[in-house]
Amino acid sequence: MEVCLQRFFHRLKLFGIPIQTLHYFEKCGFISPEKDMQNNYRYYTAWDVNALLDSKYLHSFCFSNAEIRQILNHDDLKTITDRLDAQEKNFLDIIYHHQTILNELHEKKRMLLSLPMLTGKFKEITRAHLFFNPYRVNNSYPSAENRTQPIQVKEWLPFQPFVKATFMIPFENIQACTLEKADCLWGFSISPERAKELQMPTGIPVEYIPAQRCIYTIFAATETHTFIHALQKEVFSPLTANGYTIADAPIGKLLVRSHEGGQYTRYFEIWVPIKP
Repeated sequence: MEVCLQRFFHRLKLFGIPIQTLHYFEKCGFISPEKDMQNNYRYYTAWDVNALLDSKYLHSFCFSNAEIRQILNHDDLKTITDRLDAQEKNFLDIIYHHQTILNELHEKKRMLLSLPMLTGKFKEITRAHLFFNPYRVNNSYPSAENRTQPIQVKEWLPFQPFVKATFMIPFENIQACTLEKADCLWGFSISPERAKELQMPTGIPVEYIPAQRCIYTIFAATETHTFIHALQKEVFSPLTANGYTIADAPIGKLLVRSHEGGQYTRYFEIWVPIKP
């Protein structure tokens, strides 16, 4: 039985469907009520209400308005099933993506909880291989004009939190001069497995760093311009004092910036390759 919109509105309150939504759903093509050309009233049937409820149900699966219009007005059983299959895959991809982010968050939290126990401690481990994408030398940002290699940093930023702030001190710098005068490359790194999964660009100037036997430790630096001093005091000097010889470029990552006891503090982990 057809009912004028004005008399039918109180029933729509049962479903929480305001008039504006009715007009929007009509515009989307979900329903097609008859119109009185004299007073512009719309007339809704139980069929229209069912279509409204079906559209809200399909919205809960995150179908687009265009897809809902097709499902309600045109699709056969196989097409609807195909759409459900495709949407299932979309949800599984989203779940996997957020699960990997959750895993990163758990690892980050685990590392921060371990900082007091690991800072200043040294152990031999094998550093995993990685891709390193530099964008800065010390405090200098080379422009595209004076580089022979393209800059790819902006293409990596959307892949956070899987890319990590990373530094590397070229081995030739350590060999040729004191640490205070050595260049430090700053950039981002990621595991090759994750980069492949995310289909990230890994061409020049991205560098592949193979796995290597290293001394691993965590050290802290405070305000700006204290990084190299902290690295020398907390990492390289103790290693030298214990008879270790650096064999290749040290690589490290920023773990966290925090405020401890009113002082700005940066915590870094570092892998220092050593001779056998």
